[in-house]
Amino acid sequence: VVLDAVYQAQGQGCAPGILGVALGGNRDSGYVVAKEQLFRPLADAHPVPALAELEQRLLGDCNELGIGPMGFGGQTTVLGVKIGAAHRLPACYFVTVAYMCWACRRAVWDSVLGFSEAGLPCSGCTA
Repeated sequence: VVLDAVYQAQGQGCAPGILGVALGGNRDSGYVVAKEQLFRPLADAHPVPALAELEQRLLGDCNELGIGPMGFGGQTTVLGVKIGAAHRLPACYFVTVAYMCWACRRAVWDSVLGFSEAGLPCSGCTA
């Protein structure tokens, strides 16, 4: 499902490509969980080892599609894949994919050093 979503988007999503994925939940809660994953720092790994491994595997598989940034081809289609899990009913198993948009970009305010990119140290920042 995730690879199909990336293939169908063919680079039409905003760059940089970062995926938020929700496993389980229903249609409403799945979107919330998938969008929440986009706020995780790129460098973090899921605390559940099986999901951390799945994130890395999907990242590699997405980049092997060769779609590249904005669909122009290349080795880097997405910069990260972040997965969250939610409770589900036995009768259904939703997988929801949220493709990061430019509006999801964020910064962190450090009272001493100024702004930095979220989750990254502020060395070299100017206030």
